[in-house]
Formats: sequence, C-alpha cells, structure tokens
Amino acid sequence: MKRHKHLWNQVASLNNLVAAAQAAMSGKRTGASGAAFSNVWETEVVKLERELRTGEYRPGEYHYFEILEPKRRMIAAAPFRDRVVHHALVRVLEPLFDPRFIEDSYACRTGKGTHAGMRRALFFSKRYAWVLKCDIRKYFPSIRHDLLLSKLERVVGDKQVLNLIALIVGSHSETVTQEWRKNGNLFDVKAVRWGLPIGNLTSQFFANIYMDAFDHYVKQGIRVKGYVRYVDDFLLFGEDRAELRRIGERCHKYLEGEGLVIHPDKYRMCRTADGVDFCGFVLRADGRVKVRSAGVRRFQRRLKQMRYEVSHGDLGWKEVGVSVRSWIAHAEHAQSWRLRSRILGG
Repeated sequence: MKRHKHLWNQVASLNNLVAAAQAAMSGKRTGASGAAFSNVWETEVVKLERELRTGEYRPGEYHYFEILEPKRRMIAAAPFRDRVVHHALVRVLEPLFDPRFIEDSYACRTGKGTHAGMRRALFFSKRYAWVLKCDIRKYFPSIRHDLLLSKLERVVGDKQVLNLIALIVGSHSETVTQEWRKNGNLFDVKAVRWGLPIGNLTSQFFANIYMDAFDHYVKQGIRVKGYVRYVDDFLLFGEDRAELRRIGERCHKYLEGEGLVIHPDKYRMCRTADGVDFCGFVLRADGRVKVRSAGVRRFQRRLKQMRYEVSHGDLGWKEVGVSVRSWIAHAEHAQSWRLRSRILGG
C-alpha cells in the first residue's frame, strides 16, 4: 500500500485554508460562532496558517449539547476555527482515501448519500430473497484512537500531518481504558482512548476509514455481492438464510477485533418481500418504496412546532418553506404522493 508523503504544505497552505474557511462558512449550521468568524475570517485564516506552520496550533474546547431527533444523542461542536482546520485536512486526505473505499459505502462521500444508498439497497432487494440488517452499537463512541491512527498511518506518511490528526482525534474521547501490551509484563499497560465526537467533519471522514477494512473483508474476504453500508448501518443480502446467518456471525467476530459490537436488538433477518428499513425508507422486493413511519411522525411533530412558532412570531415562513421543501425532496424518492397530500394539505 502506497504511503503519501510531503502533504503538509498542501494542508497548511494559505490557499487551502481559505478554501476550507469558505466551505465551513457555507455550511447549513454555522450558528453564532460562524457568523462571528465570518466577520474576521481573513485575519483568522492567516493566524491559523501561522499556528500550523510553527506548531503552535491546538484545538479549542468543544461545546456539548443534546439532540432528541432522530434519536437522543450528544453532539460535540468544535470551535469554528477548528472546523476550518478540519475542512483543510479532509480536502487533502479525501482524494487519497476515497478511491480505496468500496462502491457500496454511501455515507459522507461525494456523489453518494442516503438516496443513492437507498437505491442500491432497493436494487439488491429485487434480486435476493433474504436480507440481514445490522447496526453497530454506539459506533462513534466505540472507535479506538490507536486503531484509527494505525489505519491512517498506512496511507499517510507525513509526520506533521499525522501529528495534526493525532491532535484532532485526541481532543475528544468518550472513555479511557487500560490494556496490557502484547508480549509485555504484568505492569506493562497502555491507556486506550475511545470515541470520536459526533458533529466533526473529520469524525465522519475517519468513520469511513475505520470501517473500510471491514467493507473489503465483506466484499473480497467473504465475497458477499449484496452489501450496502451507510455509516454504522449495513445490509447483507443473500438467497440462503442459513448461509446469511453464518456470514453475520463472521461479521460479528471481525468487528469485535475492531472494538465494535453489532446491536443485538437491531440484528434482524427478514425476507426482502416483507420490506427492509434503510436510510429512512422501507424497501420491498417488488420495487415499492415507502417513507419510514418514524420519519413521517418526526416531520409531523416538526411541522406542528413550526406552526406554533410562526403564530407566536418566533419563526418566519421562509424558514418553514426551507424545512418543508427539504422533507418533500426526501419523500419524493418514495411512492408518497398521497402521504404528502395528506400531511401538507391538512
């Protein structure tokens, strides 16, 4: 495997940081910190370049907050200037890693996404009788820093870039455990840090790198043709139920070696004719696609809340329109004309 060196000047260049700042500021959720940064962004970018070049750069403290939809999760928001560094790093590393990823990995990749993943899963649903649905329990909190860094080191050969990656990864951890070193004595232990913050661009990118070896194991090792993954949610398709169960057991064992566990309550074998839940849709072997019921209920709650906020002057119709159009664009990927008419006409 080729290791890429001489990457630091690309990462820390002023041109790259300017492009990274513009990408970060164009995001949907920049918030107050993004607005404040945008007022002085040229000055801040020059400061970041100097700090990176001199080795003085250090990530700031995260702001933690909880969200309840689509499920209860703790989000870690990095300071905005750190998000610029995240974009700068990913801009350089993504072209090195993305060609190594399998075609059927659909999260956080250019030209992929939930709807492309849904269409691929529908393609397999039409061709196979059985599907095994798997979900990794607490995926982001379960990522081991040492294993992630070792995976990155196989491709990245630039020490300064690796040091920056280690800084970013080490700026947050869910847990720290003790582990005996291989071939060490009774007292030869090392601290193992776990967890990536949900919300960082780098976390999404690193999450794909962490699962890449597993993806290749499934496709080339076990030789599963019908396989689709979106972040921590993946589907295994097959004609033989017993064989699919054996494949699932092999996946269990492989993932345990990565510090990951398939959620026992979300490990389900079903006929594709009965429908499979993936990427916000329910897909059936006959080609029918429905919007997932939980997603519909979530949008209805949001719509009710927005109507209340508009009536009290806390929200404008422009913001409502953006949210509604976004949901319509999602629902249009399913046979949902009646559903959309019922919800939006009511």
